[in-house]
Amino acid sequence: MKALSPAKINLMLRILGQRQDGYHLLQTYFQILDWGDNMEFELSDENTINITGNFNNLEQQDNLIFKAAKLLEPHKNTHHGIHIHVDKNIPQGSGLGGGSSNAGTTLRVLNKLWKCDLSQDQLQNLAIKLGADVPIFVLNQSAMAFGVGDELSPLMIEPYYFVLVFPDVGISTADVFNDESLIRNQNKIDTSKISNKTHWTNAFLPVILKNHPLVADMYNIASKMSPTYMSGTGSTLFCCFDTEAKAQAFMTDCPQHWQTIISKSK
Repeated sequence: MKALSPAKINLMLRILGQRQDGYHLLQTYFQILDWGDNMEFELSDENTINITGNFNNLEQQDNLIFKAAKLLEPHKNTHHGIHIHVDKNIPQGSGLGGGSSNAGTTLRVLNKLWKCDLSQDQLQNLAIKLGADVPIFVLNQSAMAFGVGDELSPLMIEPYYFVLVFPDVGISTADVFNDESLIRNQNKIDTSKISNKTHWTNAFLPVILKNHPLVADMYNIASKMSPTYMSGTGSTLFCCFDTEAKAQAFMTDCPQHWQTIISKSK
């Protein structure tokens, strides 16, 4: 079975507070895209889990795909093992949810291939053990999220074409969350306002622009051509257009050495 492991962008991301255990309480809108990593799942006669792909020397036991499969393994109703191959397109540390998407896609697909018959809620409970962004990829549709990102309310807004701009910078989520200048007491917005782009703000953007000059330079250049936003804790920037022609025109105007792609709302 072949499956798209989609990228996500955060159209808005606010920090509403912090729990006693240190986790931050968020409000964000996850927009699922029609572009991402390509995954292929093949049942094997051996009762093993084998992961292959371009993972930059990541050990299998540390791979979220492997961890997702291991979580499902006790629930399977077949003797088959699995070989999962991934063609990675989503850059690491880009704020697009690459590893989380791989894990969420693995949970969804293996639930079927291994005949686990777990409910959506059961899969979501497994997903949150792997990371705060994994549940949205089990849901596999755009949604407003609260809590640590795991309290999801599916919500579709008007479709757009997005141009993703990839600075050649990998950003540590932990470092961004630990930055003393991060504002952690923002007010939530009403869900009905998410279609209004004036609310597409990201609490992490000022921190990233302060600490990563390359991202700041690209943001400043892009912003002169179109309103520019940032996904997650960075580093991916994106611009939004209502037609593919406008998106293509923006890409043409970008500096030639920039890495960019066009993706649509899924």
